[in-house]
Amino acid sequence: MFWPFSGSILRKLARRRFSRARVRAVSAAIAEKGYWEERYEWRINTETEARIEPVRFLGRQFFQVSVKCDQEFLCRCPTIARAVEFLGVYEELAMATFEQLGWPSWASRTRLEP
Repeated sequence: MFWPFSGSILRKLARRRFSRARVRAVSAAIAEKGYWEERYEWRINTETEARIEPVRFLGRQFFQVSVKCDQEFLCRCPTIARAVEFLGVYEELAMATFEQLGWPSWASRTRLEP
């Protein structure tokens, strides 16, 4: 059975937005404010909210990643660098799913209402 995300596709998505500078910026914001957050418009009237914040999970320190734009992607990572890696995947997926499938809130790819 073919799995559409086999090979290096997800690694490429993660690396598309990953940089050491971004890891440093996220680290600095968490040290200063307790979280890192970014909101950006990537098409007319389409805003994405991305956030990384420290959380306790199963008795350990993790960094929770969330990306919201009509859908929400969420995970917890053990390091900031890993959180930034998944942040990049989720940001790319939010845009790709819209472009290829439409919004999840739509009835279908070509119809808003059921």
